[in-house]
Amino acid sequence: MVTFLLYARTLAPDVVDADGGEFQFAAWNFGFVHPTGYPLFLILGGLFQHFVPIGNPAYRLNLFTALTAAGAVAALYFATNELTRHRGAALIAAASFAVTRTFWYDAGAAEAYDLNACFVALLIYIALRWQAEPGARKFAAFCFVFGLALTHHRSIVLWLPAFAFFFAYCMLRVPFDVTHHASRITQHVSRFTLYFLLPLVLYLYIPLRAPASPYFSLPLAPGRDLVLYDNTFTGFVKFILGRTFQSEIGWNAASAARLLASPRLLVDQFGAVGVALGAIGFGAMVWRKEWARFTLLTTGFGATILFASVYHIGDIFHYYIPAYLAWVMGIGCGIAWLASLIRNSKFEIQNSRREFRIWNLEFGVIAIIALLILPFQIFSNYSFADRSREMQARAQWTRILSAPIPQNAILISNDRDEMMPLWYIQYVENARRDLLGLFPLITPAPEHANIGRLTDSVLDANRPIYFVKPMPGIEIKYRVNSSGALPRVIGRAAAQPPQYSSDAIFAERVRVVGYDVARQADALRVAVYWSPLAKLDRNYTTFVHLLDARGSKIAQGNDHQVGGAFYPTTVWDVGETLRDEFVIALPMNLAPGTYALVAGMYASDAEPLGAPVTIGSIEIK
Repeated sequence: MVTFLLYARTLAPDVVDADGGEFQFAAWNFGFVHPTGYPLFLILGGLFQHFVPIGNPAYRLNLFTALTAAGAVAALYFATNELTRHRGAALIAAASFAVTRTFWYDAGAAEAYDLNACFVALLIYIALRWQAEPGARKFAAFCFVFGLALTHHRSIVLWLPAFAFFFAYCMLRVPFDVTHHASRITQHVSRFTLYFLLPLVLYLYIPLRAPASPYFSLPLAPGRDLVLYDNTFTGFVKFILGRTFQSEIGWNAASAARLLASPRLLVDQFGAVGVALGAIGFGAMVWRKEWARFTLLTTGFGATILFASVYHIGDIFHYYIPAYLAWVMGIGCGIAWLASLIRNSKFEIQNSRREFRIWNLEFGVIAIIALLILPFQIFSNYSFADRSREMQARAQWTRILSAPIPQNAILISNDRDEMMPLWYIQYVENARRDLLGLFPLITPAPEHANIGRLTDSVLDANRPIYFVKPMPGIEIKYRVNSSGALPRVIGRAAAQPPQYSSDAIFAERVRVVGYDVARQADALRVAVYWSPLAKLDRNYTTFVHLLDARGSKIAQGNDHQVGGAFYPTTVWDVGETLRDEFVIALPMNLAPGTYALVAGMYASDAEPLGAPVTIGSIEIK
């Protein structure tokens, strides 16, 4: 109850962006979300939204998440108490986990990771209870809960090796006659498999509810719809397996950096004292030869850390939460071990007072440990986790929708997270349902791979097209009218051929199609038309120089990273044409004559893309 009240105090009051905003409207409509589907969360969250009349639906799902987070803390307490047989240690461990930076932050708004943590803690608790008192019912309960956890978040499979080793090790420690029990083993395996598979029926929610979702099919133009879910058996399998994200998994330099940074993450979550106590706790397990428990927690911890290192998505920090849960159980073991040292101490105390004094000393040490861990976590994490003033998403879309946007306009963002609050406003509050909000990767189709391809795909829809914010650099791709409240897309920047043609090529990678020149009072405005011949793997800065007859540079344009942050060279498509503008300030008293126009590209470390080339000449009068 205390943790729930804390989370309620720091709860976001309204719609949020990213996955949270998506869950808020999808649960309300009993619709679908991105792979792998999260059917359990959507069903439970939707019921909570409809039957708990507190605030608006967005706030209700935030509140539901706070409840799941509090449930995770409670389950962790019971699991740690089962592990340590020490309530004080379990209480401090659970409280420490409750105020870890990432978990506390996720408890503040609609998120799936808190319920996933609840399942991890609950499964560990059931496994430990089974170890203490083996029985078919407990194992059946474990199988059922594991299957249920799979209907929520597939990262639970990372713990499968840990649990498999735990149960196998424990079973091998108890000898039995395989021949005598063969029929019972077969019966139990069938029963346990049924308990595991039964919750997976919830995945049928996705193909059953997807077609009824108001955003299942988005109309682009008459007779042309954008279908967001492939309602076929193949599409269903790809969806629940998360095939869309498989390309994000791989080992590279960033993976190694993440792996090396994992100790720093533990310090950020628990402080130096918490990290030391966790190490003591795991060391105590080894000392006592509790191999099954030690391997269960360390294997789950290691699998989580390793996966978070190789999975290259933007919000990967959420995925570390189960690792923090395992570590905090080590903290509980460390506290319990220190308490056992005090209880078993041999110092001289009067017999009549010994028990009371040892208990007093033990309580004092545990209280000091709590004071060393919890205040540090609360004070360092509160400002990060407090989302009670998080109204940015509502404010942004209130401002955007207050603009005079014409009917049936298309609104485009480069960021899916930014678009989710609009969908909430549309599909929960029924406001501006005529607008179509789009973002890259809205489907796995190649034409939606980035903002350029996405915008290209709707240019012929005969609907007004707007970007939801200024996107400096996108002007190399599109002509944009920025005079209104929102930037409006007029057409492609290179819709017309250049004034002067060119056949210059950089390192067989980029061709210059041509260039435009416009004379100003004391400057030249030059536009270079680039066309990539191959995919570029680095973001390049472009330049233009003006050379005299002797090859000396007399002026240069404004070097800049072409395409800015929104359409850099790494997302250029082979064969497309981009129009890149430069302003060349001319020196005073520049002699009339013919000057060479030289262009080039270089990366952030100044490595050039081939040698600069002459793309044409300019007559200065």
